[in-house]
Amino acid sequence: MHSFSVQTISIQEDLQYKVITGDAPWEPLREVLASINTRQAVFLVDENVFRLQDGFIAWLSSLVERPVLARIPAGESSKSTENWISLVNFCLEQGIDRQTPVVAVGGGVTGDLAGFVAASVLRGLPLIHIPTTILAMVDSSVGGKTGINHETGKNLIGAFYQPRAVVSFLSVLETLPDEEFISGFAEVLKYGAIQDTGILTLLDGRDILQLRKDIPLLKEIIDRCIKVKARVVTEDSKESGLRMILNYGHTFGHAIEKVAGYGRISHGQAVFAGMMAAAVMARKLGATINTDLIAQHTASFIKPGLLDGLDIEALNHAMRSDKKVSSATVRFILLHEYGKPYLHPVEDSGFISEVWTESFSEISASIS
Repeated sequence: MHSFSVQTISIQEDLQYKVITGDAPWEPLREVLASINTRQAVFLVDENVFRLQDGFIAWLSSLVERPVLARIPAGESSKSTENWISLVNFCLEQGIDRQTPVVAVGGGVTGDLAGFVAASVLRGLPLIHIPTTILAMVDSSVGGKTGINHETGKNLIGAFYQPRAVVSFLSVLETLPDEEFISGFAEVLKYGAIQDTGILTLLDGRDILQLRKDIPLLKEIIDRCIKVKARVVTEDSKESGLRMILNYGHTFGHAIEKVAGYGRISHGQAVFAGMMAAAVMARKLGATINTDLIAQHTASFIKPGLLDGLDIEALNHAMRSDKKVSSATVRFILLHEYGKPYLHPVEDSGFISEVWTESFSEISASIS
């Protein structure tokens, strides 16, 4: 008997969905699909998952009478208007109706892109997320954000569109590359920093990769992250207030991703560096935080030379095209202390440049 946990996300009284996590929660997924449509489903699958998890994909396909599959190229560059239009056309060519679910199988890129396809086609198709990375399990699949990138910034085109369910199979993490496994823990550390400090304690002194061998602890950490996300999203589904705390490290991180070129630096690496920069900014504003709880993991995320060559002026320019910018003011999520985030607007580009310089220097010193 495979055990699994269930958490409920409540957006409105009439809009709830379950987040199911387990080693192999087959039966709950079967029940979810049976409640929507077992005649036909569109499976949008990350190409690496398709290649490495052929048995898993075959089992998923067997849950409906007419499975339709499309492969999503790996990498952030897949979140393009061209790929979105191509998938919209693909769905419409399959003779679907409004009860045909879109099943997103993959990491954050696949979930974001497939989610926006589901939100767009026929003004909304049922969406099921089956995340296959740590990042997607704890963050991007939960909460209803979907979208694609634009040449001026990340995730600038999209919609808030809630899934019918999120079903995570921890067993598929076996084929996740080490770098991607570690990358997802940037979001895990974020949840510990902004709300559940016990997560930081659980990871204190641990080699993140060793969690591959400790499935009970890994599941506990994932469940705790989802609990934080569920609490925040339930209160603020469209990022009008509290949900902004989930952007801790992301304003800096998105700028790093854009300037480096999507794909050269992973989202997790960029967010980790962004949290280090946010800690520097908070310290310059008077906060006193024991940053070691996060900084101790620097060498796992940032390899020597990874951040070299990033132009600070270009980073500042990229930051001002972020969707969280209001007029000329950049809004940062900072910490008074762990578990106590706050919104801090900054207009002074010179001050932001100082933060970049100091944070890069600190990161470099910690891995040299």
